[in-house]
Formats: sequence, C-alpha cells, structure tokens
Amino acid sequence: MAIFSQSTIDKGSDIFQDFLCSTCEDKKLDNTADFYCESCVKFYCGTCIGMHSQLFTKHAPFGREDMKKWPVTKKVEDFLLKCDVHKEENLNMFCDKHSVLCCTNCAFLNHRNCPKVTLISDIIKSKSTNLKQMLVSIQTILEEIKKLQDYQEASIQYVQSSYDEQLQNIQETRRKINASLDMIEQKTLNEMKDTLTKLKASSKSDIDKCIGLRNELKQLRDAIQDISDKSKLELSFIANRKCKDKIQQSETFLKENSRQVRVSITFQPNSEIVQYISNQSGLGRIEHRTQTLMVFTGQGKSVLNVTQSNEWFNSNMIAICVLLDGQVLVADWFNKNVRLLDQQYQVVSHCSVTTWPWDMCQVTPSEVAVTVDDHPNTHEVQFITVKNRKLMTGRKLQIQHTIQGIASHQGDLYITSRTSLYKYTMRGKQVSKMYEVNQVVKQVKLIVDYLDMIKNTLIN
Repeated sequence: MAIFSQSTIDKGSDIFQDFLCSTCEDKKLDNTADFYCESCVKFYCGTCIGMHSQLFTKHAPFGREDMKKWPVTKKVEDFLLKCDVHKEENLNMFCDKHSVLCCTNCAFLNHRNCPKVTLISDIIKSKSTNLKQMLVSIQTILEEIKKLQDYQEASIQYVQSSYDEQLQNIQETRRKINASLDMIEQKTLNEMKDTLTKLKASSKSDIDKCIGLRNELKQLRDAIQDISDKSKLELSFIANRKCKDKIQQSETFLKENSRQVRVSITFQPNSEIVQYISNQSGLGRIEHRTQTLMVFTGQGKSVLNVTQSNEWFNSNMIAICVLLDGQVLVADWFNKNVRLLDQQYQVVSHCSVTTWPWDMCQVTPSEVAVTVDDHPNTHEVQFITVKNRKLMTGRKLQIQHTIQGIASHQGDLYITSRTSLYKYTMRGKQVSKMYEVNQVVKQVKLIVDYLDMIKNTLIN
C-alpha cells in the first residue's frame, strides 16, 4: 500500500498537508497531486496523469472534485489511532463504563475490572457515527474558543492600558510629593533666612552703636587736646561735662554688652517626616479589580433615567458603548453630549461635542470615537478618553462627506454616510470607498431629502 501524503482538509493544522504525486515523489520531487487512482492506489499530478491514462485506459482516477473518494492519509490515521497515553499503541477498544477509548495497555492496566470493554471493530457493526454533526459541534466550539481568545487578548490590552494609566497616576503622585517637599523646603529656607536677617540686623545695630560712640569719643578727645593749653574755661567746662556724659554712656553700653557671644544658626531635621516616609512601603496601594461583564438579553427590560437636571430638551440616546470594566457611554443627540455611566448606571461625567452625535465605537480599552454631523457644515470624528471616571475630549478628524455610522477593526475606522461605506486610518486618511448603494436608491434618497426640505420650509 502506498504511503500517502497529507490532504488539504485544514491548512491551519500541522498534521495536514497536501497530497503529493506518487510518481514525482519517487523522483524526489514534491509536486501536488490532482488525481487519485483507486486501482493503482497512487496519486498523480496533472503531468503524470496523462501518462497514466495512456497506460491504464480502464482506470478511472478521481480528481479533486471527488476528494471524498480519496483515501485517508496515513498521518491522519496515525493521528486518530494512536493512544494519547501509550504513544506506540493503537486504540482498539472502548470502555462503556467510562466512555473512553483504550489501547491494549489501557484496557489491561485501567479497565480490566470494567464490566464492558468492547473491541471497536465490534462496536461499529451496531453503532453509527454522525461526523457531520461533530463537525458542526467542533466549529461551534472553535468559534466560542476564538471569542474567548479575542476577549482575553482585549483584556490584556485593557490591563496594559490601565497599567499605563495608573503609572501616570504614580508619577503624578510623586510629582505632588516632590512639590510638597519643595514647598516645605522653601518654607524652611525662608525661616532660616529670616533668622539670619534678624541676627545680622542685631549685630549690625551694635556695630553701628560702637562706631557712633567711637567717633564721638574721638571728636571729644581731639577737642580737649586742642583747648587744653588755651585757658578757655567755658569750653573746658563744656568739654568736661560732655566727656563725662559720653564716657558714662559708653560704659553703660559696654556693661550691657560685656558678654561676648558668638551666634550660629543650626538646623534640626523633622525626624517624624523622615521616619514616616521611610516606614512607607510605597506611594500607595496597588490593587486589581475583577468584574464580570454584563450580558444583555431580551428577557425583560429596565428603564434608566440618565437625563441631567440642567437640560432644556429631553434626552435622545442615539448610541451606546460598553467598556471592558462595565462603564457605559451613551451619546445624546438632542443635547449634543456624551455621558459616562457607572456600573449602577448613574451619570458620573459628561462632555459636549461639536454638534449632533450619530454613532460611537470603542477604539481602545479607554477611548471611543464619536461621529458628529450637522450636514452640510460639520462632519467630524471626535475621540473621547475615559480616565479616572472622567471624560476628556481629544483629537478630531475632519471628514469631507456626511457621516453617520462608525466601527473600529484592527486599527482602522469604518465610517458610513447615508449611501456609502468608507475605510479610514486612525489618523483620518481615507483608504477606500468600500461600498455604495445603487443609483436608483440614491435618486430616491435625493427625492426624499427634497420633500423633507419642502416640508420643513412649509412648517417654518
């Protein structure tokens, strides 16, 4: 029997590959097979099948359109037959009690006391299998697993985004602590500077007093020397009296300042601050929250009032977006704003947009894109970020046509007008016009718009 190459059943699997031409394989060539001959039990490529047909005119090979008539490949057989526990053994039994496939070793070691261990060759005589239903079940499970994988990948992005956001909070906390320490340091420096100024002023006053007394005493000394030999009795009396007064004043000043002290400034650190900081394990607590996302079903309904007290018009919630952490954003058409609801559906933040919003989609775990349009003037995509339960408006993309719907996929934006679907980059560059309704529908739409315009004119 030929050793068959692999089929193209599933290109995503490592065990399935394409069938190769048997003749070419003998020549060490890897050419894909296009035919299988049941009589020869061989595969042939498009070139070799010609020679085969000339030699074996009565053989009826099956082409790829009849691949269901091609044999099961050896690798597929090995994949299905090999025991998961005993790799060298084939599965040939089934334990009815435990509903498990067994090889000879499994049956002897683990199921010899089971009441019914049957050969698979005997079971298939009485039981049929529905592989098509199995394929449907596998496909369903694959889709569910893919959804879970996509969610977990989105969860990784979300937790990374929350990490980056909290990293900024930590850095901001550090900046605030630094600013507080800078302020305390400046106050301490100012206090020490004031102390220095006061001490220097006190010493400067004494110095000025010393200079003043010395100058006056010198003047009196010089004056006495000048009149001592000139018999000026009146001047001598006055000089004598002034000298006594100034000497007494000087002696009093010297007595008051007889203790010569040297003043210095010292700093005694606040040990409580140093000790408090050194005892802290960090700038704050690191926590993580695990939340179960809500699944909306059609069984029952709840009416939520998200109108704000200062609104003149009733709210018209035209779009909604649920973030991974359970926060909900709603776009209000009448009041031209977007609101953030917490898990209890209470409005915790809101922000205005340029004009009437039409649709909204999530572009990152904490950012949404909102289409705003008041044809023919404004056509914009407004980006809004959710941070610390607050909404912050970001950049805007100016669009050159009417916009309504919006969706995000793999880093691109998909935007609809009334009649077309466009693909844009996140920076606002139009990639392509992907779809447009036919001209008849467009004409009908123009007529409807025209009638609406006439009706509005008549009403006004």
